[in-house]
Formats: sequence, structure tokens, C-alpha cells
Amino acid sequence: MFVKGQSELLTTFMYIGLAVVVGVAMLSYFSSVLAGYRSQLDLLNNLQIESVNIFVSEISYDDRASTLWLLFKRIDGSLSDFFVAVDVGTSYLPCNSISFYNPREDSDGVICNDVGRDCIYSSSIYSGSMERVYVPWEGSIVDFRSYARSMGFTLSDTIHICRIENVCRYTSTQGLCRDSTIARIQLPETSIARIFIVTIHGGTPYIVGVHEVALG
Repeated sequence: MFVKGQSELLTTFMYIGLAVVVGVAMLSYFSSVLAGYRSQLDLLNNLQIESVNIFVSEISYDDRASTLWLLFKRIDGSLSDFFVAVDVGTSYLPCNSISFYNPREDSDGVICNDVGRDCIYSSSIYSGSMERVYVPWEGSIVDFRSYARSMGFTLSDTIHICRIENVCRYTSTQGLCRDSTIARIQLPETSIARIFIVTIHGGTPYIVGVHEVALG
């Protein structure tokens, strides 16, 4: 009887130990899932904030020179730069097709007539697969190729994401910057230009908005 009692007690302890191990494993799993959910929720919130913080407006389109002029402005008044990808219906423009106006180097009052001084080329921050660029869509994050295919946007082996420097870096404005950045986009023959607004989070590019301009 004594041996049998010990055996039953040992079995009970084994079941308790197994239950504890399973419980700890389940707790670890659900904690990991919850952490991942919170991380994605924080990311979506940050992308949403960035999407409403960047204002883009068309200034004019010179059809003789195939030049599109745009105005960029950060609502929060920060010095953060602007990141864009430009879809012209067949491809995404390289960054040397995009430049921005530096008013401090303008000596004659004519905007962007001196490339390299009062008109500076944008710089490339990413050039590669659309599948490594992401988009917040319907409460989740999807790769840009899948999103573009669903929306009827251009599919390409390579997408170029370009940095347009905030004009506030070139002015003596103190505190919040209220200035706007003027950008010039040199276009090929096309009937449409889509300017995708991009933000960089954790080194990864995310598209947070699109400004579409019909040309003709």
C-alpha cells in the first residue's frame, strides 16, 4: 500500500509538472502573439499619423517642357525630409528626374534655372524590388507589389524611392518651420503621374499616401 501510494503521488506530481510546462509554453506563445499584435498596431498608428502629416499639392504642369511642379509641406513643422516614388504609368522614375528648390542659392528670382545650386537633385534611398516596400491596407501590412496589382498601379522589377530635402534645412527659420518645399519632376511622355508618399520606419520603406495627377 505504501509503494502504491508513492506511485500515485509521483504520477500526480508528473501530471502537475506537465501541466505547468504546457501552461508556461502557452503563456509564452500568447505573450509573443500579443507583443507582435501590439507592435503592428503601433506601426499602423505611426503610419497613419505620418500620412496625415504630409501635405502635397500640384502647383503647375508645363506641357511644353513635360515638367510637373509640386508643393510639399509638413503639417507638424518639423525638419524631416520627404520621400517619394513616382509612377508614370510604365515605370518608376529614377531620382535624377526629381529635384527641389533651394531658395538660399537663388540669385535671380527664377526658380530652378541653375541645377546644382538653386535646384538640387533628389537622392536615392532605395532602389529595388516592390516586394520589399510595404503598404498599410485594410488594417494590415502588405507588400507594394500585391497592393499595386490590386489597385491597377504600375508593376515593375524596380522601384526608386527618392529623398526630397525639406526646404527648412536651407532657411534660417527658428522653431517650427512653416515654409513649403517646391519640387520639380521631369516627366517622360505620359498621361498620368502618381506620386507615392513614403515614410521610413525601422529602415523599411512604407507607402502612406498617393497623389495622382492627370496630365494632358
